[in-house]
Amino acid sequence: MANIIKQLLLLVDGSSYLYRAYHAYPLLRNSAGEPTGAIYGVLNMLRSLLRQYQPSRLAVVFDAQGKTFRNALFNEYKAHRLPMPETLCAQVEPLHQILKAIEIPIIVMPGVEADDVIGTLALEAETTGDSVLISTGDKDMAQLVTSNVRLINTTNNTVLGPQEIYDKYSIPPKLIIDFLALMGDASDNIPGVIGIGKKTAQALLQGIGGLDAIYNNLNSIAKLGFRGAKTTAVKLEEQKDIAYLSYKLAIIKTNLQLEISYLDLKRSTPNLDVIQKLFEHYAFKKLVSRYSN
Repeated sequence: MANIIKQLLLLVDGSSYLYRAYHAYPLLRNSAGEPTGAIYGVLNMLRSLLRQYQPSRLAVVFDAQGKTFRNALFNEYKAHRLPMPETLCAQVEPLHQILKAIEIPIIVMPGVEADDVIGTLALEAETTGDSVLISTGDKDMAQLVTSNVRLINTTNNTVLGPQEIYDKYSIPPKLIIDFLALMGDASDNIPGVIGIGKKTAQALLQGIGGLDAIYNNLNSIAKLGFRGAKTTAVKLEEQKDIAYLSYKLAIIKTNLQLEISYLDLKRSTPNLDVIQKLFEHYAFKKLVSRYSN
């Protein structure tokens, strides 16, 4: 039997890239006074990523404007997040325009988050045996990690597989949702169980198992011996609804009905004339040669 060559699908959390570039790069402007720093930063980050991993297929996935199904479950979901700064908001559409010109597929799907689109595409590719690399800074993506699906941390370029996730969180990827349900997630305003932090959540998951197993064995918690074990069962019992709501909020959907398959996520030949005009407009002269080959 001939050896099957795995293809690499690279999925980039575009919204995460935008914010990282916005804070990492200076507030550049072109001759028209339009802000360009975040665009420049994202393009540099993407170019570096593409050169290093040379994926067979790729997509940059952005969050759509407006609320998602998670807001219907919990109105306070991400409620504490500040609105996108105007100087960053002004760079979103120009970035989309440039990515289309250099033939990098972009996806924006209303009603869900970029995470859900990424999760659905990752599962589709993994099911067919291909490898997936997800570039993001969000810890909730760790739930997607398998032997064929890995994360690359956008801050330090560390690649995380199942073992690396376990080394980082002391639990396997399959328990990340339960982990977030118990301790909450301040970045997304997922409430979690009041009084249960990282160490307690880890002790519960290591000693008993996932959320269902924990609630089926509340009487066993005191025997685990960690600090506060004797009172933890009461906290869990009193906040059971919140724990399961948090679980639902933390789940990344992997079954969206997308109009595009991961098989379609291939780059075509960039439109050099359009690239030249766009990059000249935004004063990105050095990037023309980098994205024209």
